[in-house]
Amino acid sequence: MKKYISTIKSISAIAFTGLWLACPTANAQEKSKSSELSFTVGGAASYLDYKVEGADVSQGIGFNLSLDYTYFFSDYFGISTGAEFQRFNAKTKGTNLEGAYETTDFEQEAFEFRYSLRRFEEEQKVNFLNIPLMLVFRNEEAGIYARVGAKVGLPISGKFNGSYNLSTSGYYPQYNAELFDPAFMGFGEFDNIRAERDEVELKPSYIAAFEFGIMHRIGNGNFYSGLYLDYGLNDIADKKTAPVEYTVMSNGAGFTHNSIMNSEQAGEIRTMSFGVKLRYSFLNF
Repeated sequence: MKKYISTIKSISAIAFTGLWLACPTANAQEKSKSSELSFTVGGAASYLDYKVEGADVSQGIGFNLSLDYTYFFSDYFGISTGAEFQRFNAKTKGTNLEGAYETTDFEQEAFEFRYSLRRFEEEQKVNFLNIPLMLVFRNEEAGIYARVGAKVGLPISGKFNGSYNLSTSGYYPQYNAELFDPAFMGFGEFDNIRAERDEVELKPSYIAAFEFGIMHRIGNGNFYSGLYLDYGLNDIADKKTAPVEYTVMSNGAGFTHNSIMNSEQAGEIRTMSFGVKLRYSFLNF
């Protein structure tokens, strides 16, 4: 955590030192102070960046909406915070995903549960609440602006849905035997499985944020349009699980289905968002 904060501080300091030097009147003795409240919408790429062994992970189209408060302590520089809703999407598709782990059956016999997902496909949608802290530069005469800083993204909801064919077996080392049936014990071929849950296990995301573009006056407010990049700095996978959990019941066994992005076969998960942002300051004071 400390190294991420240090990186963000370094990036922000370097960027705004350059902006300060580029503005010859920014160091004037008299400073003009003002504030603005603005609404922002952004997109188009907004996805969960990760890899899965033997699968393709495609980028998703997402969006963000925010309400921002900016305090300008001079004609050119200010500091901004607010609240931002961010939607991330991703899709995983592959032909085979295998794994195994130790567990016990409904008779408390220890064994190795082996599984194979064939022709699997899964979509994930995750919503975050981002809290930004941004340094802001603007030059109204030149019609340009820039924002550099950091965000903390808090996961507020998420879901996944997918489909696959499943092959399972149980290896009992004490008998040196592998069972491929019966189905009531959770062993066999199970086709056309639909997996869906309204929860995913994720941690907060620490984000380096950059934005720059042009601005012009519209009515009593300023309209900003620019390009942005929000780059997640940390792995947000909360815990690693098997995509298929062997679940013991009173008269046999079944399965609990988890997201592939939280599986042991998946790598680090980072948030990534970039594209165009449009902002309008509807209240200036």
